[in-house]
Amino acid sequence: MKQIVYYTCNTHKPEIDELCREQLLKSDLPIICISLNKKLEFGVWNTQVRGQRSPEMMHRQILCGLKASMADYVFLCESDVLYHPSHFNFTPPRDDTFYYNNNVWKMRWDDKFTFKTDDMRQVSGICASRELLFDFYSKRVKQIKKDGFNRHYEPGLKQTVGSQNAETWESEFPNICIRHDQNITKSKFSPDEFRNKEYAKGWTEIDAKDIPGWEF
Repeated sequence: MKQIVYYTCNTHKPEIDELCREQLLKSDLPIICISLNKKLEFGVWNTQVRGQRSPEMMHRQILCGLKASMADYVFLCESDVLYHPSHFNFTPPRDDTFYYNNNVWKMRWDDKFTFKTDDMRQVSGICASRELLFDFYSKRVKQIKKDGFNRHYEPGLKQTVGSQNAETWESEFPNICIRHDQNITKSKFSPDEFRNKEYAKGWTEIDAKDIPGWEF
């Protein structure tokens, strides 16, 4: 059984949140919704958590959703990502590994400037065993509370807790990560903005209308 754990901070432009939720319903999977400071009538199970928007809060929201999930495998889904239905066809072949969908384009909301690099591993593209995710986020929340946030979001990548196994896969059609003025991670719109040029490898730009499987 597969489920979606959807988490939102409710600070984005309403048109972004609404568009992404409408698209997420096309997955035909049960959705668990963890919403910050506002109850949403969305998904088969939903709740709100109280607090301030922060990386730690995002981790706590994910953990809350994982506690509520009864699935074997979970897709972590963010409120400012457009998920193509083909993303949800994936089933992890191993239960000890975090799987990242690397077929992602980033699109700037205001002008639809669209780009990607070779490495697009993001929390928003993870699918993994619920138990594996629960183990990681339980330990990570405790670590953040004790030591503070160290800028590392992605399970299995540069982490000191939980499984160190991470692999990539690619859906038939890409997801679209919307970049706007309320992203929790900093946006980079040119290879020159990368301090570590390794992460800028494969920089590619296209017109939004040419993203495979999408119409803009």
